[in-house]
Amino acid sequence: MKINIKNIFFITIFLFLIIFPSIAQTTSEKLSVNIFAELSVTDTVKSGQILSDYCESVGGYYTKKSDYGVSLRLPVKMKSKVEDILKKNGTLIKYNINSADIGNEYLVIQKQLESRKNLLEDYNKLIASSNFTSTLTLEKELMTLVGEMENLKGRINKMDNEYKFLKIDIKFFSEETRHPLSKHSSFDWINRINFYSFIGGYYAE
Repeated sequence: MKINIKNIFFITIFLFLIIFPSIAQTTSEKLSVNIFAELSVTDTVKSGQILSDYCESVGGYYTKKSDYGVSLRLPVKMKSKVEDILKKNGTLIKYNINSADIGNEYLVIQKQLESRKNLLEDYNKLIASSNFTSTLTLEKELMTLVGEMENLKGRINKMDNEYKFLKIDIKFFSEETRHPLSKHSSFDWINRINFYSFIGGYYAE
């Protein structure tokens, strides 16, 4: 059987175009996912507690919980389930999801940290072999370097959290918040004209 070099060349190029992009994507892609939702519920306090408890039960945590909503952090593997979870706990009014690739920035920061680690080793060697005057100068440089390293470590930890956990901000709406209880005045004429509603409900809160 005669081998066609031209065909082999085109097959190789074809396989390269298919395989290489997927390899490049998996090596650097780290997605930061943010979800914003508006949820109509019967009881905002109860709904907030249910959602935060569920979040913790699946390995996540919450950063804010109030009568107006909750901010949750769910493991990224649950991305496809978030919308259904919210629908089970109320009427979903709005649901927006945004994502950004922080992979390249992550790699850059890691390289910056690695270079500073190498520089730290060099500084320590210089301090060990320097006289007292030059040691003071090196120690100042060392403190600056350590501060930079701590800052880079903090950024890496933050980014680790960003791509491992979904950021979910949920705003609650309910009949109770839309229709606050009215208060009655000791003056009958105020009650008859529904005075508090007329002025905007300031005294009904």
